[in-house]
Amino acid sequence: MKNVSELYTKAKHPVRILQFGEGNFLRAFVDYAVDVANEENGFDGSVAVIMPRSGKTDRFAKQDDVYTVCLRGQQDGKVYKENRVITSVQTVLSARDEYDAFMALAHEDSLEFVVSNTTEAGITFDEKDAFTDCPPSTFPAKLTKFLYERYTFYKGAADKGLTMLPTELNDNNGKLLRDCVNQYVSLWKLEASFHSWLDQHCQFTDTLVDRIVVGYPADSIAALQDELGYEDSLLDQAEPFSLWVIGDPALASRLPLNSSKFHVEFTDHIQAFKEQKVRILNGAHTSMVLGAYLAGLDYVGQCMEDPVIRKSLDQTVFDEIVPTVHLPEEKAVAFAKAVYERFENPFVKHALLSISLNSISKWKARILPTFKDSLAATGKLPKWLTYSFAAFLAFYRTTQAGEHCLIGSRPGNTYEIHDDEDKLAFVKEQAGKTTADYVRAIMARSDWWGEDLSAIDGFADAVTAHLDRMAEIGVKAHIAELTKE
Repeated sequence: MKNVSELYTKAKHPVRILQFGEGNFLRAFVDYAVDVANEENGFDGSVAVIMPRSGKTDRFAKQDDVYTVCLRGQQDGKVYKENRVITSVQTVLSARDEYDAFMALAHEDSLEFVVSNTTEAGITFDEKDAFTDCPPSTFPAKLTKFLYERYTFYKGAADKGLTMLPTELNDNNGKLLRDCVNQYVSLWKLEASFHSWLDQHCQFTDTLVDRIVVGYPADSIAALQDELGYEDSLLDQAEPFSLWVIGDPALASRLPLNSSKFHVEFTDHIQAFKEQKVRILNGAHTSMVLGAYLAGLDYVGQCMEDPVIRKSLDQTVFDEIVPTVHLPEEKAVAFAKAVYERFENPFVKHALLSISLNSISKWKARILPTFKDSLAATGKLPKWLTYSFAAFLAFYRTTQAGEHCLIGSRPGNTYEIHDDEDKLAFVKEQAGKTTADYVRAIMARSDWWGEDLSAIDGFADAVTAHLDRMAEIGVKAHIAELTKE
């Protein structure tokens, strides 16, 4: 069987994007988007990929930087499959092993953008980084040296500034990256004119990204390569859904990546899109999975197929969550429908127990703001979000400890509960008390929730009633009962 590079060659486009990170996500997200935009929108750009640390680039060179993205999922109610050979990557270099070649990219006249995905811990400042390091250790330090090289080479030309588009999941990721770069400018005592060039001619833009990327599908690679008719050791699998929210509408004309296959929003209201993702996507998960697991289900896909759980999710999302999102209703509804198709993806088995990890902080971040907005808007406790707190308490309620976890039980099996150890210790301490005392003890932990939840009128009594009813008739029967109210 031939290799993908024997059948396809990379396209010839000027390097317009410098990419820090060679991982699966960026290759199935940014590089995929550029490839489609070259074809559909005449973007005419390629990507130079930088591996931030030492690493073997020969696996890319062996395939001439060409690889396949296989999209697998559900779209418009139907199974969706797409196999796209990505030809938009021009080169892959190691910042450490090929430092001079990396810095030479700063001289590229066509370069306009820098993207990165170095994990949330990657945008950080380390005072041990020195200007004489080739390269320094952190990503912001490498970027500062790269920008200084470009500034020096082009003698501070106004039209040679770059636009940074970090995709790390940090809040205000553009501002955070800019602050780190400025710290290195100060630490290294670089000239004031460089600082002015950064401030006036470079841009650090907040972004938000959303796509599930599976990566190299080792368990199904043989079947995929038989389907494709060639070998590809860089093959990357992802879901069809994509969303890149870029916090500057003015960039839309310079970066035409929005296409029939890839969704980009250029906006001044990036926080509203983050709220939409957290409340609808993450909130739907957190509100559903703990009760669904206690009801005997194991995977998200099973929840979507179960008529009782599905109906409860419909009522939660469309009646209680969507109305609190600060975007036009049609956008929030469309996003929710797309989330449902992602949950129904037949190619992904998303375990409920994996989503259950650290549910205390997740309930605070994903549910509590929606709960409070709904309560303020309607004047009454939202039924399903109130139930979700009870489901969390039922899932966590046990006095049995395991190794760095608690051991819960449902009919037929036990399960591990993972969270911060001090939180689990407190839950274990309270679990044997009466239901009402257990509920109020957990609710009163203002250090967990940011406030004393037991002070919310009627909340503790409602949650206690849910727990009593679950114990009386079972979780599944209680959910079914609630759907009919």
